[in-house]
Amino acid sequence: MSKKFGEVKGPFIVWLFVVTYFAIPILFVGFSRGTLPQEVTVSLVLNLLIAIVSGWGGILVFLFVFLAFWEKRRSISEIFSSVGLRRKGVVKSVFWSIVITPLFLVIIGLITVMFIHFLGPIPILDSGPNNGQPPLWFPYYMIIYSFFPVAVVEEVISRGYVLDRLMPQHPSSLIKASPAILLSSLLFTLYHVPSYLRLYTLSPPWIIALLAGNVFPWSVALSIAYVRARTRNAIGLVLIHFLLDSIPFILMLT
Repeated sequence: MSKKFGEVKGPFIVWLFVVTYFAIPILFVGFSRGTLPQEVTVSLVLNLLIAIVSGWGGILVFLFVFLAFWEKRRSISEIFSSVGLRRKGVVKSVFWSIVITPLFLVIIGLITVMFIHFLGPIPILDSGPNNGQPPLWFPYYMIIYSFFPVAVVEEVISRGYVLDRLMPQHPSSLIKASPAILLSSLLFTLYHVPSYLRLYTLSPPWIIALLAGNVFPWSVALSIAYVRARTRNAIGLVLIHFLLDSIPFILMLT
């Protein structure tokens, strides 16, 4: 233990596993969007479920086993509670997540304007499945996918576990927690590097700009909300994370 950080070894083990689990398939196996069918069929649903299980199931199994043996959590409810999925403190978690979000929307907006000034207009991202003409069911699927597994699992790992364990005490002031906030946000940003490199048709300067000017500050914002709520509850962060990730797909529906 140090004065600035709480437990360091556990968070780094979890982070290294998650990054390796995602990075190896993306960087070395490759990623193909393919063409999605227009109609929803049983085969399609099964394939989507298999993709989710293969992509995220290993992370959840590892986290459950790790918490059971590393932290000796003896029940599923105890494991859930230990990573921020708890009933106690939901209201405060949601409140501070909502309070923090508008401020960082302004900050990130200003950062984006600055990057546009120096780098030019933001390039159009990869057109996605079916050459930019996804089937009607695709936005609905992505909205659900943005909530679970993405928002739930990423917040459980990044805030509910990594940030929580790096904090020197509970509850902690923002000043005392600031080293943990910055380190966990850096780790969260680095975790996104492989997917940004392979999944988006962006130039290296714009990849760096989006990671530094979007992913990192949003991680800091959600981390501040987690610390300020003083409840060790991540429910509010999950909801904000879900909203941010799902907005593009909600707009597709309109």
